Amino acid sequence: MNDPFDGFDLETRIEERAVRAGLRIGSNAIETIVTHARAVLEHNERLHLTTVVEPGEFLERHIGESLEGAALLDTRVRGRLVDLGSGNGYPAIPIAAIHRRLEVVCVEATETKATFLSDTLAAGLGQGTVWKKQVQRPGDFEDTTPIRVLTSRAMGNWERIFPRIARLLATDGVALLWAGQAVKEIACRESWQRLDLVARHPIPQRANSWIWCFRRGR
Repeated sequence: MNDPFDGFDLETRIEERAVRAGLRIGSNAIETIVTHARAVLEHNERLHLTTVVEPGEFLERHIGESLEGAALLDTRVRGRLVDLGSGNGYPAIPIAAIHRRLEVVCVEATETKATFLSDTLAAGLGQGTVWKKQVQRPGDFEDTTPIRVLTSRAMGNWERIFPRIARLLATDGVALLWAGQAVKEIACRESWQRLDLVARHPIPQRANSWIWCFRRGR
């Protein structure tokens, strides 16, 4: 199979993109992110993991946006990372590659994509769990371990599901949501009152797109 990043120095470009996000990451993290990126494009035709296949755009849209999220977390963060609607593994896998003390759980209901994620986690991180199921409320979780980091980048019905799952956030937990301007109004709804909006981080090269950062409300 042809190298999807042929002629594109992916390792160097990831390191440079991380610096622009405010991160300095080691060779192990870069290797994991590269392994994942190659797997996404190698299996894309069969699994329909992304419509973004040009290397430079892929770097920015998938890897870069994940790095921006990773940069919002404390370098000492540890505990469970839950990624809702993981799909192709962004942003969860790059975040976990950088913050190695996080125990990643990818939630993906589509069986073929869930299998892809299991294989990718094993090959890249050497740890992690995939839940092959629909998760829409706390009762759908397989245990009651508090969530230290909750993420969602491409999940349908996030406006209903995200605040429900936020009930499981640890007292020092953080929830990151990749979404547009609608969040500002939606976050004022009564169902969102258990979440405190603490920051809105603009996504480079994406008009009207942000990473919305929430903390558990009091």
